Amino acid sequence: MLLVAFDLEGPLSPQDNAYELMALIPDGRRLFERLSRYDDLLALSGRPDYEPGDTLKLILPFLLAHGINETHIRQVSEKALLVDGAAECIRAIWSKGWQPCIISTSYEPHALNIAERVGVPPDLVVATKVDFETLEGAMTDDSYSLILSWQKRILECPSDDDEQLKALLDEFFWQHLVKFPIGIALELLVMGGRRKTEALRVFLSKFGLPFNHCVVIGDSITDYHMLKTVRDEGGLTIVFNGNEYALPYGVIGIASLDLKSILPLLEIFAESGLEGCKDWVCQQKPQNDWDAHYQVLSEETWQNALPVHRKFRQAVRGQAAKLG
Repeated sequence: MLLVAFDLEGPLSPQDNAYELMALIPDGRRLFERLSRYDDLLALSGRPDYEPGDTLKLILPFLLAHGINETHIRQVSEKALLVDGAAECIRAIWSKGWQPCIISTSYEPHALNIAERVGVPPDLVVATKVDFETLEGAMTDDSYSLILSWQKRILECPSDDDEQLKALLDEFFWQHLVKFPIGIALELLVMGGRRKTEALRVFLSKFGLPFNHCVVIGDSITDYHMLKTVRDEGGLTIVFNGNEYALPYGVIGIASLDLKSILPLLEIFAESGLEGCKDWVCQQKPQNDWDAHYQVLSEETWQNALPVHRKFRQAVRGQAAKLG
């Protein structure tokens, strides 16, 4: 038996739900891109108790200041597309007697919506839970004024000046916002980084499986710890249309327009293990530019795969492709 664990945004659905939520507020996309870059900078700097994907707590004060709540999450999620082949891929996994699950950084309402559409039940989904009622109660008049004034300052910061951006947002979040009741938003436990790995451990324990009976499919910085852990423990890690934060930690890279491209690797892994997967991948030659491209990855050679992954990532995810 295999446990097949999917990240949601990227492998299963092209939409970045938080990015689309932020688009509901003035200049929201530009603001999100700055907050997402700040999230990358904090994660890469090794800030204690900070995990990749914590962007989802950083955007909460701005969402709340503009009246965005759980209802909007559901409405935006209803418009989300599926990656080609996603539902068929999940059906094929069930048909083999394997166990799919979803471990997503997304806000829970979005994750549960996509899971239902591809055929994964709620008890096999882990995502980020937000108590909007409590957070809305923590918003005061002073909070609104603070957040909206800083939103203007953040948008004025050059998008390519990491040092200035980090200094500005360090001051806003960790010196000013924490002094207000809405500062409790910064305590939210987002399902990213090491927390994804811990969720995976719970699923493995539930089904009595070791890591070497596990396949993980991810694409971005929120997945790196889970990918690395499973790879190091002998499982199969597939980076699907990945970026530079995920590719170094995959065993196999797949750049493709269709998620069903992962299915041959699952079959081979179940029958012949990792070496069988690598041998098969080495024999695959795409017939045209948009056929699936397979690569054997390593921390030394992953850069060779990055250009084709960027191409497919842009084709599948559009504007969300540039996010970490």
